[in-house]
Amino acid sequence: MEDDDTVPHLPMDIMYKIPAHISDTASLARLASSSKFWRNLIKDPTFLDRLRRRHHDHGFTPSLLLGFFYQDKKRSSPNLWKHHIDKTRCLAPSFMRVSELSQFVGSKSARNAIKPLSLETFIPGLGASLNFYKPIASQDNFLALHRQSKATAANGGWAINDLLFVCNPLTGETFEIPSHLYVPPDHYALFVSNDVDINGRMSQSFELTAIWIKKGDRFICVCYSSKTGTWTRSQGVPQLMHGLYLVSSSTAASFGVIRWLCGSWKQMSVTHVATLHIGNMALSYLEIPPEAKRNKAPVPGSSADGGILLVIVQGLQMTLWKHNSALGSDSSSWVLSERIDMRSSLPQRVATLGIRAKVRLEMFRGKSGTMVLWIDEEGLFLFSLSDRSMRRIDRAHLTKKYFLCPYEIDWLSCLAITNLVVDGSLSLDAERQRTQGRWRTLMGMNLATNGAS
Repeated sequence: MEDDDTVPHLPMDIMYKIPAHISDTASLARLASSSKFWRNLIKDPTFLDRLRRRHHDHGFTPSLLLGFFYQDKKRSSPNLWKHHIDKTRCLAPSFMRVSELSQFVGSKSARNAIKPLSLETFIPGLGASLNFYKPIASQDNFLALHRQSKATAANGGWAINDLLFVCNPLTGETFEIPSHLYVPPDHYALFVSNDVDINGRMSQSFELTAIWIKKGDRFICVCYSSKTGTWTRSQGVPQLMHGLYLVSSSTAASFGVIRWLCGSWKQMSVTHVATLHIGNMALSYLEIPPEAKRNKAPVPGSSADGGILLVIVQGLQMTLWKHNSALGSDSSSWVLSERIDMRSSLPQRVATLGIRAKVRLEMFRGKSGTMVLWIDEEGLFLFSLSDRSMRRIDRAHLTKKYFLCPYEIDWLSCLAITNLVVDGSLSLDAERQRTQGRWRTLMGMNLATNGAS
């Protein structure tokens, strides 16, 4: 490690090129922590813009995904749940690090027996205040949670409302969200923005959006802004194009839009991707490729540049389609980006079943290029598009016992906002030292020697 005031003895043109050849998040963060020279170079807007453009093909950066938050439903004291509305025994949200999931290839498999972390590990003082809260959305360091609560309605009866909470496990920030006083919505989406003040200082703000789908084709939306601290109902009630219906189980939210798959009543199959633009509540449509129309469960996603991705799992084969906006807005505007044979990555028993194997894609994260697969009689697995690695998430319980919420970071903002220090080589003030501790805990204690997994 370099002293903080020492500049490496290399030609300047070479030093400026070194960070451009590093794409791993932890490696860049460690380099930024080694000296002021590297830190200022990596934080420079010109470098960050070049880095973003370099990843615009897909934007897959595996180490953006730090792990999964989930609601733990293991048995607990009866005192915890006896007054709760649904009598479900739940604990506060827990966190499972990607770096500690068991990795295997084919028959070389292992079981992960690591004890998960509590959300209180990152934000001390929460304690049991988040018991029964379920993670519902995450975006660029922020995590949204909710639980349902019974309240007295105006007519004297009972109404079910959502209690909401947003936090940033990396910085330790917490936000208690006032109730929107409506029945629980069909979907929540979290959108994070990077803001720059007049002095050039960067900060982050967020919008939590609640969406109701009325009669299966009309959208009603209310948004909570961290800047104003209030809920605002969007103008207009957009309606799906005639003849289409929503496939509500498949959604993707990013860059101020939410995407659903839509089917045609006439064809009784998936035919379009519908995009709801939250800013003006406008709907746009994109016809999907013919191969996707023949599949019952394609999953939409977004790449790091906001492009539309579509993932199809059929048997042991996976195909990844990307929309090329320059080609138009019909099925011919899709490009087959990748075709992946998963047999070498799957458990040996599953691979030998061939087309009889039951593999289902549960969720897809376009920034990290990772997805969660459900494999019958095996459990949940994490699959990385970048290196084709497979990690076991849960094998002890062969049903989906936990609601998983992938936790990705916006590491460029982390560098620019918090001056993350991951090696301990600099003298730290108290706040930066706490941030360092949360970073190391989220990434895993072996970060300094092994990097991101």
